[in-house]
Amino acid sequence: MGDKQLIITGANSGIGYATAVAAAKRGYNLHLIGRNQQRLDKIQSVTVNYGVDSTTYQLDLTDQSKVAQTIRLIIDSTTQINGLINSAGIFSETNVLDYNDPTWQTIMQTNFYGTLYPTLALLPQLYRQGFGSIVNITSVDAFDGILNYAAYSASKGAVTSLTKTLAIEAATHNVRVNAIVPGVTDTEMTHERIQENITHYREKVPLQRLATADEVAEPILFLISEAATYITGQNIHVNGGWRLA
Repeated sequence: MGDKQLIITGANSGIGYATAVAAAKRGYNLHLIGRNQQRLDKIQSVTVNYGVDSTTYQLDLTDQSKVAQTIRLIIDSTTQINGLINSAGIFSETNVLDYNDPTWQTIMQTNFYGTLYPTLALLPQLYRQGFGSIVNITSVDAFDGILNYAAYSASKGAVTSLTKTLAIEAATHNVRVNAIVPGVTDTEMTHERIQENITHYREKVPLQRLATADEVAEPILFLISEAATYITGQNIHVNGGWRLA
């Protein structure tokens, strides 16, 4: 099915999982990165059913040296990398007045540096190739803020700014960098909080329903694909019209 190669972080759950399945259906050979090997084994077993190669890498994305080693291993295993999808992330409450709350550091390390480290490790290869696409996952909370989740919204705001800056720097190498901005998406990570506030969210979304992970995966793969070769530096909102309400 060709030799299209795609790296996906956070592939063992949520949007990353759905994106991996959708990419396999399109014939991408996959390099799936996550923390939970058992879950990685599950998504690997699903994706290989579509006739693609699917390799897993258990990895803590906050460890820069190990991220660099893993990306190098992936690069050495193939002739080219078509794209990187930075889907790994965590979501947790924080006390904005408690600067010493360790949750702040954990969220920033995972959501921001967990996006930055794979990107920095891969960019030299994409530059050498002269093509490639990176898609980051941010959040509407990066634009609108969210009560009791300051660290989360700040981390996603940092990813948003990083996306724009890297898009400018990478453009001369024909490498595109974009972001998908999900709204309220019913994934394992957010399900409990969503159900507690389901009426509020439906009132805020003009389409009056939540997104599925599959609905977020489709525009991610559009940005990776050759159908989006003149799109870079953009934050594509996939939120049912959230910011219109």
